[in-house]
Amino acid sequence: MRELFDAHPTIKTLVIVAAILIATALLARLLKTLLNKLLKKLASRQKEYSGRVSHKMLVKFIVAVVYVLGFITAVNQIPRLAGTLTTILAGSGVLAVIIGFAAQESFGNLIHGVFLTLFKPFDVGDRVILTEKNITGYVEDITLRHTVIRTVTYTRALIPNAIMGSAIVENIDYGSGSLPQVPISVDVSFDTDLDKAVRVMGKALATHPLCAGSAPPQVLVTGFGASGISLLGFLPIRDAREFASAASNARILVKKAFDENGIVIPYQTITISNHDAGEDIRVYTSKDS
Repeated sequence: MRELFDAHPTIKTLVIVAAILIATALLARLLKTLLNKLLKKLASRQKEYSGRVSHKMLVKFIVAVVYVLGFITAVNQIPRLAGTLTTILAGSGVLAVIIGFAAQESFGNLIHGVFLTLFKPFDVGDRVILTEKNITGYVEDITLRHTVIRTVTYTRALIPNAIMGSAIVENIDYGSGSLPQVPISVDVSFDTDLDKAVRVMGKALATHPLCAGSAPPQVLVTGFGASGISLLGFLPIRDAREFASAASNARILVKKAFDENGIVIPYQTITISNHDAGEDIRVYTSKDS
């Protein structure tokens, strides 16, 4: 084998380069597997749903660094490419400027992704509103390039990290334990015992199979409407992807609980006066009236 390598140095170089690339891929996969297992174990010990942004970004960043270092090491094993690479890095300022300008957006997204990881203005599962872009949804993932937001219409918005880092972001779940909160609003009639209504609604939300967290769901009296008094409950869940189904099931539970406890959800009535005929025509929006 040594004689073959001595007689054909090109074959030796190709073997070394292939070995380095294979070792890089294996090392990256091994690190990714070990880090994911470690982070899952750490997450299982936490009572609250938090820190997923930094965990995912950390794994992706380490794997990317391993690939870059492995590629540079493999290139340095090729004499002609190594010399060219050294020349480019040492003296080709014009090419460096061109490459830097072309990759400015990509590097900007990468840097902003790192800043989002360090300062954590939002976490995976948080409900955010980008007022300038008119986008509302839940953060599903943060990659090295973009942030994935699942909108209220169940589509995915891929927003570059540079925009997320500089935009005004309203984080509804910031500082609230990082559990996604599903808002459930309902009106009750004016003659309702509000203490009872709040208690019944809270118990109904607590029986939801996706209800998470140690504290019971919060229910607030938010205002007086045209037909009744408005209540707003918050159902904490762990997975933001379950938002739509969780909200639907929560409304069913609240409606059943109100029916069992005699709490009336009011409906609007419209009275049309006919002054010429001296009659009033009352139109009910409820099909039972």
